[in-house]
Amino acid sequence: MIYLFSDFSYQGPYLGQLKSVLYEQATNAVVIDLMHDAPAFNSRASAHLLAASMLSISRDSIVLAIVDPGVGSDRKGVVLRADSRWYVGPDNGLLDVVAQRAHAAQWYEIIYDNPNASRSFHGRDIFAPVAAMLSNEIELTQYLRKIDNTMQVVSTDLAEIIYIDRFGNLMSGLRSSEVDESKSIWFGDVKIKRATTFADVPEGDVFYYENSQGLLEIAINSRSAKEKFSAAIGDVVGVR
Repeated sequence: MIYLFSDFSYQGPYLGQLKSVLYEQATNAVVIDLMHDAPAFNSRASAHLLAASMLSISRDSIVLAIVDPGVGSDRKGVVLRADSRWYVGPDNGLLDVVAQRAHAAQWYEIIYDNPNASRSFHGRDIFAPVAAMLSNEIELTQYLRKIDNTMQVVSTDLAEIIYIDRFGNLMSGLRSSEVDESKSIWFGDVKIKRATTFADVPEGDVFYYENSQGLLEIAINSRSAKEKFSAAIGDVVGVR
């Protein structure tokens, strides 16, 4: 299976063209849209969102991940083999949290040369063909070069809002299991109480909980936390 993770949205030609390449070149693969509203241009927040999303995908699969504001620059394209999954995408930090949480990780630089590749759409013209070749189990020694881990040290938890869903819930980059329950959670100057789920608090109350991705999320029962706090991606979540 090939899972797609991007900031493309479902509007415009980009997602359709990407999937067209996969359907043509990886004819036996099942292509699954994991998400296409990752934080636009924000590989840092998206890296934590991608890592959390791995709870939902099968092992021995391929993840084609594209949040690539530096497309056309000298940033490399890379493939990561991490805990029995393949990841294909830009070398801009998007795959780093996955790699750091993995028990075993090996990096490869993409040296696949598509002479017709657009400088502004490597997702379609470079990354998708490589993902297709991985799916087809083609020998990739002429397209990939093993490289050392060149990641900068990054935190595997991020005390910021990394995603806001359509209900206005505020997903942080903090893994709930890593937050000491003796600590208090603050958003701005508001101390947030803990609950298990929405039904545990009265309608209109603010709370935080462990969401289905295993992340700490701030929400309001039947209301929008985004609207209440005028929240945005990158806002800090206080842990005191």
